[in-house]
Amino acid sequence: MIARRPLLVVIAAGVAATALGFIFGQGSTVALAVALALAAALAAAAALRLRPGRRQQPPPRARDDEMPLRLRQIAGVLRESAESEFGVDRSLRPLLVPIVAARLGRRGVDMALAPRRAQELLGDGLWEIVRPDRPSAAHRVGRGLATDDLRTAIDRLEQL
Repeated sequence: MIARRPLLVVIAAGVAATALGFIFGQGSTVALAVALALAAALAAAAALRLRPGRRQQPPPRARDDEMPLRLRQIAGVLRESAESEFGVDRSLRPLLVPIVAARLGRRGVDMALAPRRAQELLGDGLWEIVRPDRPSAAHRVGRGLATDDLRTAIDRLEQL
């Protein structure tokens, strides 16, 4: 809604100016000037009303100590899995296997009974993390998952 108080002030000033203009013999000139001023005021008020609002800033990112406990735990799992193969086995795999099993179960697929079908559905990256015959990290040396590989695996999981 257009602000009423400033418009009422403009209208009142216009009426007063027109009255004075008639008293001094310039009523039509002053009335025209008042009409133009009122039109300009209305146009300005409408333009202000139609301008886009300020963009809201996204909420600030929560510090680790402000995140809910479970979210902090998952963030820790992701960090561990990026640091080492042991982190993948100890933390990420136990998090993902039940989720993957449930998602595959909705499609009637069991990883242990139909590993080829499970691998087709999961893709190579996610399958490598959750496959039942995955060798233990104790027998492997290496860095954990790359961020892009983890992102691809999670995207694939979300598609199931």
